[in-house]
Amino acid sequence: MEKYMERDKRMSASEAVERFLKDGDSLVYANCLASMPLALVHEVIRAGKKNLMLFQQGGIEEVDLMLEAGVIDKLVVAYNFRLGGKRIMPPLDRAMKEGRVQVEEMTNFTLLSMMKAGAMGYNFIPVLSGLRVTDVVKRNGFLKDQRFGEVIDPFSGEKTLVVKGYNPDCALMHVQRADKAGNGQLWGAMINSKWAALAAKKIILSTEKIVDSDVIKSSPHLTIAPAHKVCAVVECPWGAHPSELAGGYDYDLIFRALYFASIGSPDSIKGWMDEWIYNLSDREEYINHYIEKFGEERLAVLKAKPFLSEPADYGFPFTHEWNDEGYAEKMGMNMSEFVAMLDEKGVLLEG
Repeated sequence: MEKYMERDKRMSASEAVERFLKDGDSLVYANCLASMPLALVHEVIRAGKKNLMLFQQGGIEEVDLMLEAGVIDKLVVAYNFRLGGKRIMPPLDRAMKEGRVQVEEMTNFTLLSMMKAGAMGYNFIPVLSGLRVTDVVKRNGFLKDQRFGEVIDPFSGEKTLVVKGYNPDCALMHVQRADKAGNGQLWGAMINSKWAALAAKKIILSTEKIVDSDVIKSSPHLTIAPAHKVCAVVECPWGAHPSELAGGYDYDLIFRALYFASIGSPDSIKGWMDEWIYNLSDREEYINHYIEKFGEERLAVLKAKPFLSEPADYGFPFTHEWNDEGYAEKMGMNMSEFVAMLDEKGVLLEG
């Protein structure tokens, strides 16, 4: 396990997407509204992935971009940002009208519960019984009966509404820092990050910077993505732009306004995607193009001002139970005596 935790999983976004995301996979964003893994989203689009099934609690631009690119054909969603009223038909509306996507509508709570159950290894988990009277339960989408069910509460004998647990094939996630093995640390607004990351079978992780493992160990409570779940680590400054990242940068209102001004027709959003996704090879080119178009001053305005937390002391004696000679002072025996004692009690496992 220790050797696995030291594995170097650093690679480019294009390599990560090519190796670990397959056509037809189920996908979840392990970020919601803030800290969005938009550099990875752009890479999935450039790679031309197809027939993905996406879980997303709250979308702003990432769902619409994938729909417009033809990447996803199934969507489980609680909320997707819509701008412009009846005058504008955004990509999700167009895709639904044209039959290019099947949609399953959940609430934020029930979609998060799907991920929580999956992360904890449960087939299902109880949710609020009042949901029974809502269309969320009454109207089936493409998941049909693989959403809600009922079980008998063993304590009260009453019927309890439950939601099915899911384990998406892959999660896309962006964090402030990670080590080369993939231990990713995120702080600020997390919303679904913990449960979505732990529910997924594997995580493609982008990070603002890669740090030494000792930095990760110094603040263990910030580790949201554990190395054993992460298959790729992509160092990617500004990887969440135009969404915000605590300690990094604010959301880019002007850039987003220009994006939303382009989504009203297939031609205009195609032009936006050509400029900001297809005609650029990676995030570095994206930021360079941003600077060329808007100037370094505009980018600098977005950068966060420092607001440091108070250090926490995680100190322990850090002594080992066994000394270099293989003797445990607290137990008063050496390793061979300890093994013999376990064998005598019949608690040793074969092999």
